[in-house]
Amino acid sequence: MPHEDFDAIMIHPPTQNIPYKFKNRRPDQIFVMFTIEPPSHMPRNLKVFDNYFNWTMTYRTGSTFHLKYGEIIPLDSAPSTMDQAMAMRQEMMRSGINPAKGKTKLAVWLATNCNAGSNRQTYVKILKKYAMVDIFSKGQSCGGRDVCPREKNRNVCYHLVEKTYKFYLSFENSICEDYVTEKFFEILNRNIVPVVLGGVDYAAIAPPHSYINALDYTPRQLAEYLNELDRNDTLYAEYFWWKPHYRVNDLYETSKTAFCDLCEALHTMPLRKSTVEGIQAWYMEPSLCRHMPNFKDN
Repeated sequence: MPHEDFDAIMIHPPTQNIPYKFKNRRPDQIFVMFTIEPPSHMPRNLKVFDNYFNWTMTYRTGSTFHLKYGEIIPLDSAPSTMDQAMAMRQEMMRSGINPAKGKTKLAVWLATNCNAGSNRQTYVKILKKYAMVDIFSKGQSCGGRDVCPREKNRNVCYHLVEKTYKFYLSFENSICEDYVTEKFFEILNRNIVPVVLGGVDYAAIAPPHSYINALDYTPRQLAEYLNELDRNDTLYAEYFWWKPHYRVNDLYETSKTAFCDLCEALHTMPLRKSTVEGIQAWYMEPSLCRHMPNFKDN
């Protein structure tokens, strides 16, 4: 079909790089900036796209259509105050439920990029000095073992992980505002506690005491805390209090929502005369990310 027949065209800056000039563009045709990549994976100069897009669909808040990697939805039984949440945690402790049962190992990191801008590789290297952390990586890169290839069978790999390990290192490749990926949401759906390293406000998107934030600790302090939880099944169980009261949606669910919203908008919203400006500052401003933070061994 000729491009004039489409009501909207989605354009992916990480692979497009520069604005493509469409001949005979319809006046009511929508150009949508579409990406869920962090700034490090984007073209350096997004200014060339100013006044090119009409709408945006990205992981960033403020997008016309917010395409999140996942989301956590409170159910009717979810607490509305911190006091209620604390009471539910205490109830979990008294229940006798033991999520640690059968788990024989402490923590695991499924590594892909071993030279990420988040410097997660240094954090893990120091952490391993004080706690037992296994690394699974393709081709034995990142100093790990190639025993759990996610690209071949994701569910089998994650089933192995949650059956064996108490903690999963959900470390992002970039520490950027709003940026949190399936590394967090897929693990929340399983019987394992995510240890996160990222730039999103986790407290704003997840129940309290459902994860451990590595940036709240030095690597050595985190190791000591994980070892403490490893010795105390009751304290470990507290991290599972929220599961009966919330639902976790993955990228498949959030994508359906975003694209349905786009479709509805194409039927109901006229083309805005104004186009998107200031993309460079909104998406690429250096202050949005922490590049190669220094993690010390203390």
